[in-house]
Amino acid sequence: MASAAVYAAPTNVPSPAHIVYVKSQTVKIALRNDTRSQMELKVGDQVVSLDAGKTVSIKAQVGARIVVNAATPTHEAGELIAQVSTAMDNATVAIK
Repeated sequence: MASAAVYAAPTNVPSPAHIVYVKSQTVKIALRNDTRSQMELKVGDQVVSLDAGKTVSIKAQVGARIVVNAATPTHEAGELIAQVSTAMDNATVAIK
């Protein structure tokens, strides 16, 4: 005869978890190059080329860092320009 423990239901079965998928929030920003030389910026994982005196519109995730990707006469490579926040939605970032 089999013991009663074989037929007993386990008591440590985890209850189903509710998984919540959060959509990454993005904002639309404009980057304006007010310097006299072309710039290469990195916004999160995206590389953006910006000609002197020009403006470029991009969408970026909140929390992404905007850094100088290649050195220029006025900015060092790796220099932090800004970190994207919800307050920057539809704003223009002027880089001097």
